Amino acid sequence: MIEPVDDRTWLVKRTPESSPEAIIDRFGGGYRLRRFSLTESRRTQHGVFTGPELAETAWWRLQDRPRGR
Repeated sequence: MIEPVDDRTWLVKRTPESSPEAIIDRFGGGYRLRRFSLTESRRTQHGVFTGPELAETAWWRLQDRPRGR
């Protein structure tokens, strides 16, 4: 699920009560997906998408990938 923080930022969470896993923010003409971290330098980037819903879908697909490939 995505939870709005303000008009330019959303958090990606598994449930409303869980901790954020990713952050989506409006970036130019798109929406940037990054791993959530309280430290800005640790927010790894995972692409720019045309909408927050597409960025959320990309996050869950990244999580479903087998590790080590």
